[in-house]
Amino acid sequence: MLWKRIATAVVLAPIALALIWFGPAWAVGAIIALVLLLAAEEWVRLSALTETSWHATFTAVSAALLIAAFGLDKGSLIVDATLLLGCAWWVFAAGWLKAYPAIFRDGRVSPATAAASGWLMFIPAYLAVMLLHGHPGYSGPLHVLLLLALVWAADTGAYFAGHRFGRRKLAPSISPGKTWEGFVGGFVAAGLIAVLTGLFLLPTGAWGLPGFVLVCLVAVAFSVVGDLSISMFKRQANVKDTGQLLPGHGGILDRLDSLFAAAPVLALGLRWLGA
Repeated sequence: MLWKRIATAVVLAPIALALIWFGPAWAVGAIIALVLLLAAEEWVRLSALTETSWHATFTAVSAALLIAAFGLDKGSLIVDATLLLGCAWWVFAAGWLKAYPAIFRDGRVSPATAAASGWLMFIPAYLAVMLLHGHPGYSGPLHVLLLLALVWAADTGAYFAGHRFGRRKLAPSISPGKTWEGFVGGFVAAGLIAVLTGLFLLPTGAWGLPGFVLVCLVAVAFSVVGDLSISMFKRQANVKDTGQLLPGHGGILDRLDSLFAAAPVLALGLRWLGA
């Protein structure tokens, strides 16, 4: 119901914003890790990991990887490599979208594939947010807020443009409501956020404003892949939501799917630009 969606947003949004803006790095890292472990539980139910041994292994390894990621020097090559691996996985996921439903043998992907997919979703995204938040001073929180604003602007722009102009389906077998017109509307809205941010709030790096905006728009394109990928798994599992943790919104994966894909692209792109 709409009132549940609004109530959940009214409660959680100020808490999230306060954490991002005022929270020390250890608190931000710990709370995001906890959120990702809850998302991992949703992934278990959504994919092929419900067997007890796979469930336990996936959860334990996820926790260990998050702890290891928290302790990494954010300037190390391991961080760059992990972010790049995460970006590559989302390119691979885009191929899955094109091949749907043929990729699901016997109804689901194999447990090993599901586990690897989960780790490649969660760990690069975690490192990306920590890297963005680690910029000095208020620049750190602003980088994280940029990530959120890009994805939310794209979602909002896509919704209104799709409802007003939508004709051509973007992925009819996965998410029939999404259209190419909505995709363009989302790009325009996110592009405006990127331009305003680059002009007034954050340094743009080596390529100036055009390079900064380009990185932001590539991240938005990946966010669409993230959204459609979780939608694909939900459709295959015949479920509407990934969970009921957030009243009116569904599960954590329902809310953060786009961010999982956009975060490593934005963090890596801005890192390479020096922005």
